Amino acid sequence: MSSIPDQDLQRLAGLQGYDLTLEIDALSRKYGISPDEIVALLRAAKQPQQVSQQPFEPVASKEVPPIPNQPQQISMDGLRFDYDPTAGAKDKRAQVNQAITCPGCGVALGIPSRRPIKIKCPQCLHEALYN
Repeated sequence: MSSIPDQDLQRLAGLQGYDLTLEIDALSRKYGISPDEIVALLRAAKQPQQVSQQPFEPVASKEVPPIPNQPQQISMDGLRFDYDPTAGAKDKRAQVNQAITCPGCGVALGIPSRRPIKIKCPQCLHEALYN
C-alpha cells in the first residue's frame, strides 16, 4: 500500500459530498489505492485534529435594539422622492409635504399630511401607522 501526500489529504479534508467522491476516485486511480483505503487514511488524518480542538463555547450574543413604533420626522431639504414608478406617482408626489425616516431601515420617506396614515417602506417593506 502506497501512501498519499499530506497536501492531498488536506485538500480531501476540505471537500464534501460529490466533490469528495470525485476527488477520492481521481486519487485512487493516481496512486493505485482503493477508495476504501483512501477514506480510511482520510479518517485517520482527521482524528488527531478533532481531539485537539477545544469544545465550542458560544460568544455572548449582541442584543438587537427594538424597532421604534413611530417613524422620526426629518427635514425635506435636499430630498427627492422618485422611487415610485407607477402611473399615479406624479400626483402622489405632489401631495408629499413631510419626510420621515423608516423605523425599520432608516431610509427617508415622503408622506402627505393626512393622519393617520399607514406607511409601507419600499426598501425593507416595514409597515407602520403614523399619527
